[in-house]
Amino acid sequence: MIRQNCVYCGNEITARSREHVIQNAIGGLYESTDICCPQCNNYISKYIDAPFTKIFNPIISQIDNFSKTNNTKSMQPCTGKVLYHGNLYSANIKAGRVVACPDLSRTLRCDATKLPLQIVSYDFNLENAAFQNGMNKIAFNYALDNGIDLNILKHGLNVTKASDKIENISFNYPIVPFCALNPVDIQLELHTPFLPYHSMILFGQNNKLWCYIDLFNTFQYYVLLSDKISAVHKVYNSYAQTLQKIDRTKPVLDICSPKDISIYAQQYGVEPCMDINEFSKRIYNAMDRKSQKTSFSKIIGPKIRYLSPEYIINGQHSGNELVLFGQSVRLYFNEFDQLNTNTFRTMTYTGDARDVVSYPEFINYFLQTDKDCLRNYARAKFETLNYFLCQRQK
Repeated sequence: MIRQNCVYCGNEITARSREHVIQNAIGGLYESTDICCPQCNNYISKYIDAPFTKIFNPIISQIDNFSKTNNTKSMQPCTGKVLYHGNLYSANIKAGRVVACPDLSRTLRCDATKLPLQIVSYDFNLENAAFQNGMNKIAFNYALDNGIDLNILKHGLNVTKASDKIENISFNYPIVPFCALNPVDIQLELHTPFLPYHSMILFGQNNKLWCYIDLFNTFQYYVLLSDKISAVHKVYNSYAQTLQKIDRTKPVLDICSPKDISIYAQQYGVEPCMDINEFSKRIYNAMDRKSQKTSFSKIIGPKIRYLSPEYIINGQHSGNELVLFGQSVRLYFNEFDQLNTNTFRTMTYTGDARDVVSYPEFINYFLQTDKDCLRNYARAKFETLNYFLCQRQK
């Protein structure tokens, strides 16, 4: 059913406006025309999206073939730290290149950008209000576009109007930072090859409506959209996308035997056939249809080959942690090594490996006694991201 009135100002939607659920400036591809009017869309873009996406400028400029639908060539500047002769200096960076290093320039009385400077880290200015507003907006939009009644979400939406003109829009939903609390998640997040992607999971659990958001495979949070949904209100939706443009260069197919056809068919996900021209057409069509929009199964599933209890044994952990590892693998993956999407990031085992509990609620409980765990995990994720970014210096 198409929405007739804007969720913010309440006015009739007379012209459809494309609203990015995940902001376009950070590569979000998910769009909806069923949320707000053009005027409120412009307000959201200027006062919520712009301050939020500015936080991620260091990442955007360092992802090869980064994809977004608007302002495709714009690369915003950011700040970071550079190394020169064993000392660290603050620098301004754009598109992976140092464009200014004032302190070093003053010290040496020269243009420091001409020197061999090594970028060693990027600064992320997580301004709390802008960050929370941006994450809340993503969760709010995703819930609306998946059929959640506006009345369930209204308590966290603040709109101020004067003479029918919008003066302020903000969101106020509780946010819970994700922290890996079982050995499988620790390995998936910290001991497998890093791939930047965006993802969302909308799920109902224990009368609560949660939205898990993961931006750039680093900024991971649960947003509590409601704690008053009906227990019979079954909700589960997920979304995932990669952030790099797809290479659609047509391959030169070297087919000499039926075995070659079988290999190509598996590689490109097409039906094999012995007519070489027809088979080539199938592969090229499959490449043209391939999308950056994907699934958790395709992103997380291949990582199972990196999962091993060996790091637990080598780390001289208790036997109980080996049990927890095995239970967690079975919770996330079936007997065919396929991802159980309904349990991934929604449920986890407790430390004694006996009970399956709500992941966000267990994190909330756990952090009341051990906040160092969250700090250590967040630090490790940022170190992984910074390493990824600094390997792409130009």
